[in-house]
Amino acid sequence: MSHVVCNFLGGAVRVESDVQALKHNMYELEYAISIKDFERAKNVSRLIKSSIENIENEINFLTNAATSVYYKHINTIKFLYKPVEVSDPYKGNYLENYSKSRTSELESSGAKEGHDSFWLEHSVLNANVFGLVPVDLIPNEASKALKNLGWIETDVDVLDFGQKDSDLKNIYSFCKQSFENYVALKEQQTNSTIVLMFAS
Repeated sequence: MSHVVCNFLGGAVRVESDVQALKHNMYELEYAISIKDFERAKNVSRLIKSSIENIENEINFLTNAATSVYYKHINTIKFLYKPVEVSDPYKGNYLENYSKSRTSELESSGAKEGHDSFWLEHSVLNANVFGLVPVDLIPNEASKALKNLGWIETDVDVLDFGQKDSDLKNIYSFCKQSFENYVALKEQQTNSTIVLMFAS
């Protein structure tokens, strides 16, 4: 049996073990609360958090092993994005009109400077989201104005896929299969492939 297969099976066993530990700790938490033992409840809550983190890491490992695509979650940040309102944005001149509308809304809201500063440091490689800006880079009033124009605020997981350009085809395929809304970027400063994975 190969080393990769052994690791894969070992990961599956660890996930099952962590799930069982999580179930046990959930019962423990319920019991501790029912008898008003809040110190015990706090300790069990910490164990639950640890179990959930372990499960998430093992699932990522199993996904990576199955697809040969490896990444690490490096951050979660808030973005505003302009939704696409058609099923196929590539039909006709929809994207051209969308782009004009996006630029106009960024300018009128006062968000264009923050938007441009982010995109000067990142270039799009592959995406199914077309208008987005990090909330922290724009003024609060600009954020409110964009929301009034129909932009949506969401949490975005920042995933680092590393610097190997030879993996790009697999990364694109993985993103299309795995994420409903995403943008794959090249980060200019580090030359890493970064994927912004949007919450559904």
